[in-house]
Amino acid sequence: MDEPERILILELDTQAKVALTLRRAAPEVVREIVEEIRRQLPDYASDSYAQGLELTTAVAFEQFVGLIEGPGMPHEQALEFFRKVGAAEAAAGHGPRGWQAAMNIGARIAVRHFTDAVGTFGIEISAAAYGQVISETFAHLHRLADAMSQGHAEAAGEEIVDLSARRRSLLLDRLIGEPAATATGPTATAGPTATALTLDEVRELARETGWAVPRYAAAVALKPGDQWSPAAPADVLSGRHLAAPCLIVPDPEGPGRRRALESYLKGEMAAIGPTVPVERVGRSLMWARRALALAVKGHIAQSSGLVVTTDHLPALAVYQNKELIAHIAARRLRPLNQLRQNQRRRFAETLQAILECGFHAPMAAARLKVHPQTVRLRVRKLDEVFGDQLHDPDLHMEFLLSVRLWLAADRAGIEITDREPSGSVLRSWPSAC
Repeated sequence: MDEPERILILELDTQAKVALTLRRAAPEVVREIVEEIRRQLPDYASDSYAQGLELTTAVAFEQFVGLIEGPGMPHEQALEFFRKVGAAEAAAGHGPRGWQAAMNIGARIAVRHFTDAVGTFGIEISAAAYGQVISETFAHLHRLADAMSQGHAEAAGEEIVDLSARRRSLLLDRLIGEPAATATGPTATAGPTATALTLDEVRELARETGWAVPRYAAAVALKPGDQWSPAAPADVLSGRHLAAPCLIVPDPEGPGRRRALESYLKGEMAAIGPTVPVERVGRSLMWARRALALAVKGHIAQSSGLVVTTDHLPALAVYQNKELIAHIAARRLRPLNQLRQNQRRRFAETLQAILECGFHAPMAAARLKVHPQTVRLRVRKLDEVFGDQLHDPDLHMEFLLSVRLWLAADRAGIEITDREPSGSVLRSWPSAC
């Protein structure tokens, strides 16, 4: 296996001083990493793992310092050490997800201490130099993880794992900005937690994975526990190892891409986020998870198949800003109170359909499954109660957001009133995302 590249971003003498500063701080840094791993990962919280975890962390941090200062422990010797760690993990019943998460935690803390150490010499690191540190750190992390995977597989009597697949999993974890053990379900909506990547950093991280880095990509949020096809398409990064599984799909708007994705999903519910530059795909995943959460709870009228997030932006806006929209809805839809109670839902549904269909009665009628003349009669009644404001283009989005929230609240048995515009809604409102 090739020797790791040395990180060179400073004058050699200054870089040697930074490495010395880190080495002197090693006990403190190792203690911080161990404490954070034990806090975040229950599998490593037991005192029986404390000594081994501290030793492994110390060796890994020494490897990190070696990337800055120059080779320390011979590379093959370090890999052999981590193969033994992988075997010990197999004996302890730990799988790869735990140690991948532990390595990501350690890498983030180590890079932060490197930045602090550079700062003590009055040097500011450029974004490009900082990106090099991250790229080389995670590239070396992949090598150590590969060694652990080999040791784990050999000790467990398994076939040697596909190292390319392991690297692709680590790349996906880095792209979406969360270690493998942090997401906990389809409603996990936290955005990226790590430092934002640049396109050059993504390309650097992808060097050893065999993944052709696209300029644009979208994330797909999957439901935990569903039976997916055994292998994702070759150019798709699979995050099935996550508690809240996902995919990263390159160029999702290209010819045939949507059809290929739907074929892979086989009708199971999933949500695809907006297409974004690949280095920002974590944001796409955040929105995909929110859309999936709404679909699972029935707030998006789709019980199977691929939910396209950008087709449901009004619903997402409503559930992200419930208090504000509830206040607007109570004020904007007050005229509905002039109708009999058993009429209000029917007229609200007509209002939504006519707004979404551009006041085209036949199209709205098809959606409502009524005769076009029925829609026209209802619109006349809506004109009576709402007046000219119903046809004011500047108010259409406000009306649409309001009626979406009003209908969702009605389905949940919640009344939106202007007497208490937020309290009655928010105390009992079903959590969406």
